[in-house]
Amino acid sequence: MDRGMIALKFAMLRNAMPGLRAVGWAVGGVLVLATWAAALLVRDDGVRRSVLTLLAAVWTVGGMLGPVLTSGAGVLRADYFTLLPLRRRAVGRALLVSTFVSIASGFVLLALLAGTVHAAGRGAGAVAVAVVGALLGWVLVVVLSRLVYGLLGAAMQSKLGIEIAGVQFGIMFAAMFAGWMIVSVAMQSVPVLLRDGLPAGPVTTVLEALPSSWPLLAVDAAAAGDAGGALARLGALALLDAVLLVVTVALLVPRSARVARRRGRPRSRGLVAGGGLLPATQTGAVVLKEVRQWRRDPWRALESSTALWTGVVIGVLAMLDPGIRPVAAFAGLVVAFVLGLSGCNLYGQDGSAVWQNVVGEDATSVRSDVRGRQWAMVLVFAPRVLGVSVLFLVLSGAWWTVPYVAGAVPAVLGAATGAAVLTSAVGVSPGVDPRRRVGPNDANGNIALHVWVAMVATLLGAAPTGAAVVYAATTGSTAAAVLVAVVGVLNGWAAAWLLGTLATGYLRTRMVDVFSRIRYEQVFRDGEDAGLLDWIARTTLRGETRAKELKQQERDKRLARARSAA
Repeated sequence: MDRGMIALKFAMLRNAMPGLRAVGWAVGGVLVLATWAAALLVRDDGVRRSVLTLLAAVWTVGGMLGPVLTSGAGVLRADYFTLLPLRRRAVGRALLVSTFVSIASGFVLLALLAGTVHAAGRGAGAVAVAVVGALLGWVLVVVLSRLVYGLLGAAMQSKLGIEIAGVQFGIMFAAMFAGWMIVSVAMQSVPVLLRDGLPAGPVTTVLEALPSSWPLLAVDAAAAGDAGGALARLGALALLDAVLLVVTVALLVPRSARVARRRGRPRSRGLVAGGGLLPATQTGAVVLKEVRQWRRDPWRALESSTALWTGVVIGVLAMLDPGIRPVAAFAGLVVAFVLGLSGCNLYGQDGSAVWQNVVGEDATSVRSDVRGRQWAMVLVFAPRVLGVSVLFLVLSGAWWTVPYVAGAVPAVLGAATGAAVLTSAVGVSPGVDPRRRVGPNDANGNIALHVWVAMVATLLGAAPTGAAVVYAATTGSTAAAVLVAVVGVLNGWAAAWLLGTLATGYLRTRMVDVFSRIRYEQVFRDGEDAGLLDWIARTTLRGETRAKELKQQERDKRLARARSAA
């Protein structure tokens, strides 16, 4: 069964996007070379151990989070085999074994073998300990990667799991948006790290206490003649590996799906209508429905959590560099900006439930639906935006930025809500229907163009406030700074109203087409040409159709090769 599972995994990888795999291999190779270069460039044994303990911890964390951030490309899931007549424990073991056979796990092993540089010249025993420690550390990283991926897949049904996944995606998006901050800090820190190592203190103590550092500590013990200490550390690591192996196999055992039942008293009409807090109108009903969906739908909750943590991570990165520390005060703007990206496919995420918008359409339902979605996004994201803004204003101490933040936050928030609902209406992209979703990217289809449209629309919508900020900053006038806040509020309201009005006008005659694209991935009638908006709609539809054609062509080629080989 192990061989069959490995073959199935490679079949999945062959069906994944080859360009992304090549990029991943190139990045992994560069990181392995950088690890070995760091080990070879450092001459002092103490500094080298400090550097290698840090790098081993980085590789361990990267191995744990890698499958999640890549949406588990090539990761076999236990639920694939739930209905098959196979021995459950054997399936769990085979799923774990398949994890060890991959290019990524090979990169991890090569990187951890850099510890042999620390043992070179310190005796054959130290080298042997380094090799054994690298193998045990490799098992630890690979098993942890499979364990974390499985736990997060199960935890997507809980708020804690969604929040953990949101932290990971937030780190990824923060690296994409503010990679220059990371490069700046690294350029300043790496030379000092290679020369002096990590400073003595809590950071070094914590790193050396982590299991990823035990192989290096065992090498030092063996080099000092303490064979018992070296064997104790390797034995502890081997025991930890064994425990994690047992736990991971148990987690990977296929189980029958269970239907969760919501318990509690029946909902009253007043509670369903928002308990009197929302108006008893169509818009109020949509607001409450959308707020609940942002809170209860795991994929919507993941996107809102990702927006929050993206802003937090960027704020932390800015705080690390004293030269750009005041930039941290604007971290809340990042949360508001990511709102436009999180909501750029709302109708596609609803799936075939958009049918309710079609059968219940009347003279005011489309406008109510659009405005209700916008108000719901404000209610969900505004507390997060304000919380992050206040936090980093206090931490950075850049109180002079208060007028600019007070103006930019409502402007970006309003423009983002308008950009999100307009983009999701014009370029609806069907993902996996809600009842069939498994992975964290199943809720969206091909949204590459959506992201760019939402970003451009948000920036254009908030442009007046940006101009006011530049004017106030260059003149240094207090009155101009105060005026920024007023302009920002008016700008945000106007941008949300204008972009929402465009979405309403577009959907009045095309709600049936939106459902057709979600349900059948095509449009059965020719509508009016609305210029740029219809061009975006046609482009996204062509992109999805072309992607399906290319995938089918690739399948036909593989089938033809298999027939010719037979």
